[in-house]
Amino acid sequence: MRADLDCPLRRGAWYEVRRLRPPEAVVDVIGERVSVPRSALEISTAPPRRWSVVPRPKNPARFPGVGEYAVCPNCRERVPLTERLALMECRRCKEISDVAWDEAYFTEE
Repeated sequence: MRADLDCPLRRGAWYEVRRLRPPEAVVDVIGERVSVPRSALEISTAPPRRWSVVPRPKNPARFPGVGEYAVCPNCRERVPLTERLALMECRRCKEISDVAWDEAYFTEE
């Protein structure tokens, strides 16, 4: 996602796109189809190869205890970020990958 929206999609996640039209995309979220503004999504034909960095939510009161975290490109495990590492090893799958600090996933609205 490119924006911090109030919707059931998890930031930094990878979803299957079911339908793509100019104003919106319909994605599969755990078996349910959810409409999302197309402009809020980053649409790609391949999953990421680096850890995705997900910034703290705009409204932290809705997500207490959630700060900046990274998403493993291999297994999608979420890991809180406590330091700015160039490489990270996933605690679940043990994959070692670069961290995508240079990619901006969210735009200010």
